[in-house]
Amino acid sequence: MSNDDLVRGLVPVNLGQGNLSAHYYLVDSSADIYLGQPLILPAAGYAISGTTGNSVIAQYLGVAIGFAGTQKRGLATPDPFLDASDLAPPSPSSDTGDRYVLVADDPNQEFVIQEDTGGTAIALADINNSVGLLYRGTGNAVTGNADTGWATLEIDASSVSTGTANGLQILGLFDGVNSDGTNNAVGDFAKWTVKILHHQRGGAPTLPTA
Repeated sequence: MSNDDLVRGLVPVNLGQGNLSAHYYLVDSSADIYLGQPLILPAAGYAISGTTGNSVIAQYLGVAIGFAGTQKRGLATPDPFLDASDLAPPSPSSDTGDRYVLVADDPNQEFVIQEDTGGTAIALADINNSVGLLYRGTGNAVTGNADTGWATLEIDASSVSTGTANGLQILGLFDGVNSDGTNNAVGDFAKWTVKILHHQRGGAPTLPTA
């Protein structure tokens, strides 16, 4: 049997337990934001889509897990993601047009994400190593499912490294069950537990040595 193909970016594990938390941030109108997508908080103070790519050290703020409208109320329409029409430029003197993204932003937050099918599959021996992100079929172009709102983002199996140049750290194989009743297993579309390696609220990244 094979693993389910369920591409939806980074999904938080046990959010709200212990000291793990999430916060709202005003968003910029520069790009659409999808659930499960990593974000950054630049000097301007408005959350935007995070940089991805294996050759770039991405310093992420956290991952998008929800949205809200003016004064953190519900959006006017139940959009599953913030598209260009929702991302009106924020106006500090008025709440008109303001949009918020809820971000799982704790440096210790763990996430589940699906592996792609390119290159050699990630192995159990790769646990503790770093790994990069890839939007399915588009390299680093930000994409998502406009119906479900989830980012079409996976971890790039070919990017696994013992160095710290990638954005995530592999923590372990996710303990889950596929739709056919089989366990999540190493191979194509395997689900892995990861954490952000380069976090805007964390310290310098390190990886365990042998």
